[in-house]
Amino acid sequence: MTSSGKLPLYLAIKNKLEDRILLGQLAPGEKFPSEEELSREFGVSTSTIKRTIGVLVSDGLVERTPGKGTVVSTHRINTPLRSFSEEMRSRGLVAGTRLLEQKSIVAHGELAWHLEVSEGTETFYIQRLRTANDAAVALEETYIPTAFCPNLLTHNLSSMDIERLLEEHYKFSTVRAEEFVTARFATEWERTILEVGDEEIVLMVVERKVDGVGNQRIMYNRTLYRADRYILRFDLKRN
Repeated sequence: MTSSGKLPLYLAIKNKLEDRILLGQLAPGEKFPSEEELSREFGVSTSTIKRTIGVLVSDGLVERTPGKGTVVSTHRINTPLRSFSEEMRSRGLVAGTRLLEQKSIVAHGELAWHLEVSEGTETFYIQRLRTANDAAVALEETYIPTAFCPNLLTHNLSSMDIERLLEEHYKFSTVRAEEFVTARFATEWERTILEVGDEEIVLMVVERKVDGVGNQRIMYNRTLYRADRYILRFDLKRN
């Protein structure tokens, strides 16, 4: 098996296995295929499969149970972690990006708390306008400690997902996120950027804290969605 694009093999396999779980092909509580079985199926070493399963465990999709081995988790919420572009593609829309600002700042107070870093930590700040089928949908602000990804701002952040860049170039695995959703009226500047005009409009404010393997905080993201153009969708399961 070869990886999709430049995605590391273990992550490409993880994505395929995650799809099987989320589509119900592997049911909650079902015994997960053994490392040897997966090694034969994907034509890779068992060490690659061990790394794949490790990410699935960190993501809460499978769990190691004494006496049973590895099974599909019965405690997960059926909501995949997607980037904006991945979410748009899942809805049959074409995602677009316009870079508004990028710079290095110093994290203090609430931002340092969100990122779980010390006061004064140097941090990348990236602000982008996100579109769907060329219509302005969201205003996105992303914060990432500079120590994690040197030279991040030298990449063309108007043509790629930051999450994909972290995974492919900097070898971070984004495995889980915690989100908080609130709502407020847009400011005059936000209405202009989001192409609203002079009318009042409600924004959905989605704050996302993204963790990697080992619960390491990688990124804090705040996205302002136009409530008239975007519906937040959650797939929830009652256990």
